[in-house]
Amino acid sequence: MKFEIIGGDLRAVMLAKLLKDGGNEVCCFALDKAEGVGKSCEIEKADGYILPLPVEGKTAGVLNAPLSEKEYLVHEILFDIPDGSLVFGGRIKNGAECRGLAMYDFMKSPAFVVGNAALTAEGAQWLLLNECDTALYGKKALIIGYGRIGRILAQRLRAMNVRVGILSRNPEVRALAGALGYRPVSPRDDIGDFDLVINTAPGRVLPEGALTALGKKSVILELASAPGGIDKAEAEKCGLKFIAAPGLPGRYSPCSAAKLMYEAIEEVLKEREYGKA
Repeated sequence: MKFEIIGGDLRAVMLAKLLKDGGNEVCCFALDKAEGVGKSCEIEKADGYILPLPVEGKTAGVLNAPLSEKEYLVHEILFDIPDGSLVFGGRIKNGAECRGLAMYDFMKSPAFVVGNAALTAEGAQWLLLNECDTALYGKKALIIGYGRIGRILAQRLRAMNVRVGILSRNPEVRALAGALGYRPVSPRDDIGDFDLVINTAPGRVLPEGALTALGKKSVILELASAPGGIDKAEAEKCGLKFIAAPGLPGRYSPCSAAKLMYEAIEEVLKEREYGKA
């Protein structure tokens, strides 16, 4: 098969190599700064197209392409892809299906999202170990949100003898956290005794002013994509160390992240072939 990879970060570069090693023809668009990949100056005819994860970058509607020399609008990219094509991407928001494009979102693959959460949790551990001036052992960490990333990260931090609290608006989630041995925390509770605050929630959960209770040596780690769940300006005004770290798999484990994407693509191709049988 021939694939064209459009935009993306180091995950896209590693994915290109995996696809090529798998016997596929691969060309890359909007990856000008990447090394070791075949580059194209246009959207070529291909059997499948692979957009970034997520498709949009920091600016809504703009292709996530940090390795590109130019900026591209997502709707223009989709318009240039031939009708009826097979297209992969992450967090696809555009209504390209109306043009008959067969869209497959990586974030709708259970195996991918769990693997991606595990890589994110591992990257978060690495960041905390490197950004804290003392060992994590014995520290108190507050995890905001208890989705896939929150659950995996809580387990891993507890294994390092970190005392973990789980903050959620949902009473059932807090009850579950307590039953599993974590400290349940509601948005109304005082969070002043936590050394680390790690946000995994896509929106704001902490009420305004809650950060003022934290000690000056506390570290804030934001894992959610913009706008995130913690106001950077508010954290810095409180004198707190703020680390914005969305998209950790692409930054700290691009090879493993690319492998997850490759496996998700293979699974879709097998299902499509099975459907034709």
